[in-house]
Amino acid sequence: MIAHVAAAGEQRGRVVLRLTHDTPHPIALQAAMCVAQAFQSEIESLFVEDLALFELASFPFAREISFSGRRSSALSAESIAADMRHVAAAFQRTISALAQRAEIPLRATVIRDEPVTAVARACAECGPWNVVALAEPISAASPAMLHRLFASVVETTGVVVVGPNAKRTSGPVIAAVEDIAHLEPMLRTAERLMAVTGSESLGTETLLLLLVGARDDDTMEMEGQARLVLGDKPLATITRVNVPQGAAIDLAERMRRLHGGFILARFGGLLVPREGSLDHLVQTLECPLFLMR
Repeated sequence: MIAHVAAAGEQRGRVVLRLTHDTPHPIALQAAMCVAQAFQSEIESLFVEDLALFELASFPFAREISFSGRRSSALSAESIAADMRHVAAAFQRTISALAQRAEIPLRATVIRDEPVTAVARACAECGPWNVVALAEPISAASPAMLHRLFASVVETTGVVVVGPNAKRTSGPVIAAVEDIAHLEPMLRTAERLMAVTGSESLGTETLLLLLVGARDDDTMEMEGQARLVLGDKPLATITRVNVPQGAAIDLAERMRRLHGGFILARFGGLLVPREGSLDHLVQTLECPLFLMR
């Protein structure tokens, strides 16, 4: 598990905020700013003109229907490109204002490509330590896209996502640890995020460490090892969570009730599997989720 993001000026990575024609979620934009602040990194705002839309316009039967359904017109690559330029400009103005307030270096890029391929190309230019932040909320069908991102974007540190019900970035950082080998990189990332999410003012519960396993014996062993790693530092509140396989909804709901400002988890684990549905997160996720490799 990698836990490094390149600092501004390091020329070896940054936070890549991917935008498409879908309206970005305000909390997704805030999350990207938080990660950039936490790692003293820069942001690249990457607006992707989805190549599939332009390919669709090449078909003679493609039509653009008004919202009322009363008007239709031929769909052309020129009209799509013009619409994309207006949308990109509006999104970039919003992001520029956020970055300026947060004093984060920002550069804006527009690329016409398939969305995952576009991110891979952008990250390859300034790799390897990039964090990808998705501006649009995840859906139940997102695991396949996330799997492609992790497979295509070489050595990315992680992917930051939000659900449609996201409402905050302030609050304790919640780390869901399913393998004790991932604890130390998660702690390093959590310590940085805690400084920018407002959790330092919450006393001892700045980090909620959830040790997740299928059996009580597993989580008891993990707790012993976690306490050795933490030592005498009153950094985290440790909770053992026994979750049977296939009960991700229980873990997601438990996290929702903790009112976190950020969640850290490993992609491919119980919370976010490589295959299947993300219904449990679409319904319960109220803060950004940092999926680590």
